Amino acid sequence: MTEAMGPFRVWKQTGTHGDVFAAAGLADLLKATDDRVRIRDLGSDFEVETTRRLERAELHRIPQAPGYPFLKTSEKVSVPKGAQDVVDYKIEKAKADRRKQAARAQGATRRRTGEDPQARAQMQEGAVREDWRLLQVLNALGGHKTSNSVHRTIVELKRSAFCDDVTAGLTRLAGDEGAADVEWKVSTVQVFTPIAAKGYSRLKPDSTDRNDKTKEQWADPFVEWLRYRGYFRIACPFFQGAHVRLLCPVPADISIGALGFVARELRKRGVFGGPPKMDALAVLRLAELLIRHSEEYHDEGLEVAPGLFLHTKSPADAVSGIMVTHYQSLGNAKAVSAMSTLVLPGWFPVTSREDAKLWLAILDEHQRVIRGLRDGSRPGEKAHSDEIGLLIAYRRFLEARGDGAMWALLTFVEEYGPFLIRAREQKRKVRSFRTDYLRRVLMGSAGDDVPVMVTAVLGDPGFQAVAAAVRRATVGAQGQKAMGIPDHREIRYDLLHELRRKRSMPGVAPLMETVADFVSRYNSENARRREMGKRRVPRNVTTEEFSGFAALVERHGSPLVGALLCAFGSCREPREGEVAEGGADGGAAEGTGAEGQE
Repeated sequence: MTEAMGPFRVWKQTGTHGDVFAAAGLADLLKATDDRVRIRDLGSDFEVETTRRLERAELHRIPQAPGYPFLKTSEKVSVPKGAQDVVDYKIEKAKADRRKQAARAQGATRRRTGEDPQARAQMQEGAVREDWRLLQVLNALGGHKTSNSVHRTIVELKRSAFCDDVTAGLTRLAGDEGAADVEWKVSTVQVFTPIAAKGYSRLKPDSTDRNDKTKEQWADPFVEWLRYRGYFRIACPFFQGAHVRLLCPVPADISIGALGFVARELRKRGVFGGPPKMDALAVLRLAELLIRHSEEYHDEGLEVAPGLFLHTKSPADAVSGIMVTHYQSLGNAKAVSAMSTLVLPGWFPVTSREDAKLWLAILDEHQRVIRGLRDGSRPGEKAHSDEIGLLIAYRRFLEARGDGAMWALLTFVEEYGPFLIRAREQKRKVRSFRTDYLRRVLMGSAGDDVPVMVTAVLGDPGFQAVAAAVRRATVGAQGQKAMGIPDHREIRYDLLHELRRKRSMPGVAPLMETVADFVSRYNSENARRREMGKRRVPRNVTTEEFSGFAALVERHGSPLVGALLCAFGSCREPREGEVAEGGADGGAAEGTGAEGQE
């Protein structure tokens, strides 16, 4: 065995969040020797790196501690002598129930008479542990038995034996396969290894009984222990009724301190809804947390995530994505029913504080759009199938990078435009996308060749004129109606649907016929409104502009130009006083008028 070791590697043996938990647990363990431990994703494995190679003597400084609480779920569970951070589940649950009742009472009282000091005091007295939801999920998924078993083993070991076991485990992770195995009793369970029961634990195997334990022979006790530690550092589980949805941020290149910080903040608030809504909000919220708490671009007065550097990087360079595992309730038990991975946005690097502000503004806009869609997950809220479909479409955008992400976003914005008109007709307050923000996201999401085509289309005066006309005839006119302006122009409710349908047909003729008919009617209405003496009548789409648009369709095809026309025709332009995103890279926003303004 070498005297100095490092960096350490955790191989992606399962392809699930279990590998991420193990890497985070290892980094958490090594924090005792170096407080600047980083995790890097190398593709086939996670590299956990300290600032220097560790000597054998330094490993003996690692405290003999499990690194997570001992969960006492009933009176039958015996607490070992020396157990650390013991949690009595029943007492903690009673405290959480009282707090929930006090919160309901406070809400009811506030609605009737205002703030209730007594209820507020009861809530403060009944504060539950910060990791309470982690413990709830650990109990619900049956992971506490094996974590308690390892907890008991560690606290009952002699100090010298613990040091030998830790040294052996770290030596293997440093690449020395000849190191001795750690002989701790563990069991693979789905909360830490989601694939543990997939296709193996049959209800009644042919040659064994229901308590078959042969699968434990593949478990590495030291790695399992690291998974338990990692779960309590970075797991973000949420209850959805009787089901559990476990979100796990995947590190790309980040310190364990920063990863644990953003995971803890993500657990606190801002993420809710059904599966697609929760996933989308979690990705957007995590990207926001990374920027808002970075060393260089944090808000004044906000806590800084230690070791989180984002200069010339994007959020995706720190955390590549979020692994999502859904545990479906089957009555007496919960089983894994779905696993997926979403990617964090990497639209453009953050090189200045202005870039950071632009990132936060775009992320805020997307979160407001997603929150405005109703999926029936809140009390008293009706689920709308079309809005659930929109949430699923947006989630597809977060499942891909490159051209796939660009097309997924275009598809979503295409479908969102008609919804926007319908929702505002129903007096609902829903958010629309800004043209300059959407342009920046599309350019950052596309692959190497597509940005040139998108730039050519969006920068063409003919496309800008037709898109502005579509906007005025749809969301602009509808916005004027919603504001009570009596002489608003005719609202073309069917136009966005028609453009979307025709752009998917073969050839350019169907789309051009629809656009030509629309431009003709648009110019005629302008002329009629001028004769009626209306104010602020926009200029017509000129012959040169229409010819330029037709040339674009011939050159780039109706699918791309039509999709961009539907998307940008349903967005709003920056209002007066709002700083339009511009510059050589992003380009100025098209047009200058506000939504609904002629």
